[in-house]
Amino acid sequence: MTDEAEVGTRCLCGGCHPTATVYRDDPLYERHDPRLAEGPCCCGRFFVVGASVDKARERAEAMAAARQGQGVAPGGFDFHTQRVPLPWGAEVVAVVADLRG
Repeated sequence: MTDEAEVGTRCLCGGCHPTATVYRDDPLYERHDPRLAEGPCCCGRFFVVGASVDKARERAEAMAAARQGQGVAPGGFDFHTQRVPLPWGAEVVAVVADLRG
């Protein structure tokens, strides 16, 4: 059985394939770097994963604030949540941040 899974997406910009890593034995990233739960794209869009909707949303809001602090997405982000099944039978929540306006 696998101990980690790479979750990814094809960004709307067309050129990037952001990814995030999920660990079977460390769903809260207590032993692994929490930045591995982030999949940023060069265009400003991103997605994050979390063990729960609340955790994923918290990561997404923090990443959105950081990106806006860098001058990315002055109009903000629209968040979309989806559940992603994992090879070991669990699921992870992904929050995708699309550029607003």
